[in-house]
Amino acid sequence: MKPTIKAKPLVIKLSGKALGAEPELERLFRALRSAGRAFLLVHGGGVAVDRLMTDLGLEVKRVRGLRASPAEEMPLIAGALAGTCSLQLRGAAVRAGLLPLGLAATDGGMCRVVPEDPELGRVAKTQAGGVEDRGRLLSLLNAGWLPVISSVGLDSEGRLWNINADDAALSVAELLGAPLIFLSDVKGVLDGEKRLIPELTPESTEALIRDGIITAGMTVKVNAALSASRATGAPVSIASIFDDAVPELLSVGKFPGTVCRG
Repeated sequence: MKPTIKAKPLVIKLSGKALGAEPELERLFRALRSAGRAFLLVHGGGVAVDRLMTDLGLEVKRVRGLRASPAEEMPLIAGALAGTCSLQLRGAAVRAGLLPLGLAATDGGMCRVVPEDPELGRVAKTQAGGVEDRGRLLSLLNAGWLPVISSVGLDSEGRLWNINADDAALSVAELLGAPLIFLSDVKGVLDGEKRLIPELTPESTEALIRDGIITAGMTVKVNAALSASRATGAPVSIASIFDDAVPELLSVGKFPGTVCRG
């Protein structure tokens, strides 16, 4: 049986593919609104950043396959993420009758910047805020706002950073002790016969990796989900925005896709 979501708000992390699925997003938003379910959105937007750089004739710099964010390009990157991508999502929320509020990942102290490799420039992971920061975020939810959190932020000196969106979502979920849902174009983890695996634990995941069922990028995704579950004390789901069952399941307190329990 699928675990149910209690009264905690949902943290929904949207991939680039999910970000562009506006009809599906509106349907999800309407279902959650009708059910009275409080939720937050966390998003990246690497595709939009790359497109902007190309349009401006700027090279997209990569270090060991990872996108770098030089300090001089951060105003452009922040504009694409906290501007274009955030407003696109907020538009879908407005059409669904919600009250979206655009935030950067560090606003209100909900996340703190943790710089990564200096060779990547202004690229950072995050650390969850404290009790007072949690209270501020909950006050927004209690007032009826829908936080739309973009993966950029400021450090203690006011410098702009490009933040890993998965990590920001984890930090927000950890701050709230809330369930986390990764929505992309992947419906979950599949077994050797391409059937959905409804639930994963560290033990079952280890066996599936050993048997070659979970491989490559999905290994990283599942391990991140299990780590998130351990950190938040709540289940973490990997599901597809294009799965027609997702809005109904979430609106009645059930998880879609593959549920990871750390």
